[in-house]
Amino acid sequence: MAQAKQIAVPGRSLILLDRDGVINKVVVDPEHGTVDSPLHPSQVEIFPWVPSAVAGLTAAGFDIAIVTNQPSWAKGKTTRQNLLDVHEEIIKLATSAGGRIASSHICFHRAEDLCSCRKPKPGLLIEAFERCPGAEPSQSWMAGDGITDVVAGSVLGLKTAFIGARKCDGCQLFDKYGVNPIFWGQTLADFVDFILVHGGSGR
Repeated sequence: MAQAKQIAVPGRSLILLDRDGVINKVVVDPEHGTVDSPLHPSQVEIFPWVPSAVAGLTAAGFDIAIVTNQPSWAKGKTTRQNLLDVHEEIIKLATSAGGRIASSHICFHRAEDLCSCRKPKPGLLIEAFERCPGAEPSQSWMAGDGITDVVAGSVLGLKTAFIGARKCDGCQLFDKYGVNPIFWGQTLADFVDFILVHGGSGR
């Protein structure tokens, strides 16, 4: 990972991170082949590069917030308390190298609930900016592993990053929704290296 340095940019830069697939691993049911978020703290496993990545952003002067859709409780798969405990465990592990996550914003609704917070709607992102006075959308980023993350960030005029393998069907989805991430990398560590080198400018 690139060495952290203090970034001099006008306004504060807020880095919004999706959670599952970016910070922690998803859970695969080997019997049914389904993929889900962790439903219990015992299922939490973060990617090994995440603590140093979060610490690098913090040392460079970026504010960090998590914005994540978590409908499992609403779908009857687990308890709301389990989801809160899962998130607490993820935060603890992600900040274990000295990084800081300023705030977390969770949508517990299902898509059919038609809420204003579930990504790709920008409600969670708006909440994060309200918790970080002085943060400039034009200097900030939304990074995630889903088209919904890129769409939500684009709605607010954020720079966007896609975390995951570059696939043709992904490119087609971006074309369908009329969005184009500035950065596309395999992992959060790749994104942080890019940020620390370019200062969040998106060049």
